[in-house]
Amino acid sequence: MQRTRTITLLILCAITALTACNAQTSSKSIQAKTGQEKRLVANNLVARIPAPQGYKRVEVAEGSFAHFLRNLPLKPAGSDLHYYNGQLKARNYAGAVVDMDFGKNANEQCADAIIFLRASYLWKTGQYNKIVFCFTNGFKAEYAKWAQGYRVRNYNSWVKTQKPDRSYQSFRKYLHLVFQYAGTASLSKELMPIGRCWSADIQAGDVFIKGGFPGHAEIVVDVAENQQGQRVVLLAQSFMPAQEIEVFPQWFSASADGTYLVTPAWTFSSPNANTMLLRRFKGI
Repeated sequence: MQRTRTITLLILCAITALTACNAQTSSKSIQAKTGQEKRLVANNLVARIPAPQGYKRVEVAEGSFAHFLRNLPLKPAGSDLHYYNGQLKARNYAGAVVDMDFGKNANEQCADAIIFLRASYLWKTGQYNKIVFCFTNGFKAEYAKWAQGYRVRNYNSWVKTQKPDRSYQSFRKYLHLVFQYAGTASLSKELMPIGRCWSADIQAGDVFIKGGFPGHAEIVVDVAENQQGQRVVLLAQSFMPAQEIEVFPQWFSASADGTYLVTPAWTFSSPNANTMLLRRFKGI
């Protein structure tokens, strides 16, 4: 009987020790996962580029385009910035490099980066009917038609040749087509003018754009404001040659009269009231 009791006690002790060990391991696993999730969440513009002294980031609605831009996936701090073909543009880039599959083709340039960001947001949020961009010739390339299996013929009409497909792979093929035949000239016509080179209510998603051949465009990805209601912005771009999407490491404000904006890549200048270089997507 004594031997039976001893064996029973040994088994109970072993079970208790194993349970405690498993619980400790599980706890460590949960802590590690939580820490990893926190690091992933923190790897956004808020964590990487703080607002200037005296400024506070404006509130944005969760699920909005502004919220999407503020929380773009970023490569680790200090990552190199590359051209489309993998060649180095900037080593240990001081800003932020967007970690999205923008593309590896020479025609994926400034306007295309903005089209990519806007279309990616709309696709991820299921707003398929809003994914519409025009070619330079004016043809309206609607993603909803593409997803139904229609394809563009002669760059000016649709013909159904495929089965309906809303997969991400098909969506990227649609974007690749748009990148080939759209640019700053066409995009500037699609956007609503809201200011010469600034607006008091400038917001994330607004675009500084000079349409033309060549032209250039940069998109506002975050906004901060001081107690006087004055705003500053973070800007992102691709460029020529085509490159990864970069977020400049500094905040920008317009000139005192709002007629020009100087960035590392471009000077947007509005010589008269008829030149409206700050524009906004419709229905944003």
